[in-house]
Amino acid sequence: MKIEITERPAARVAYLRYTGPFGEPVGRFWRNTVAPWLADHGLVDCPRYGVTLDNPMETAPERCRYDACVELPPGLSLPDAPEKNLAGGRYAITHFKGTGAGIGPAWGEFMREFSANPALRMDEQRSPFEHYPRGAVYDVRTGVFACELCLPVAS
Repeated sequence: MKIEITERPAARVAYLRYTGPFGEPVGRFWRNTVAPWLADHGLVDCPRYGVTLDNPMETAPERCRYDACVELPPGLSLPDAPEKNLAGGRYAITHFKGTGAGIGPAWGEFMREFSANPALRMDEQRSPFEHYPRGAVYDVRTGVFACELCLPVAS
């Protein structure tokens, strides 16, 4: 697994919250709830983020929270969604391509490799997230998608 360290800018996002088990149910949330919402607001081609708010190793599956976010163009606010800022700063990043069933194991491997590096420490003040840039791959037929897995690095 290739891990890069990079500076990411802050992003102002609107979001819809999902609560429940991670994995394929999050994929269904994106397809059935988030995608139509993005289309209704003309935001399908904006950068998107999936922000994990709870550690599934420490939180019961039915209580895990995940925010499906869209980066807002300057001056735009949405009346039907809360907003927040995703903090910028140093992040460890690796690339993922696969299905909803594979993203959990990919996160696990990424976290293990990150933790094994004594020079890196996670910044507990910022949340890990998935970044889906403009034009991110998603194959409706197979469910395969691509994104960047991003872990905040402490100074």
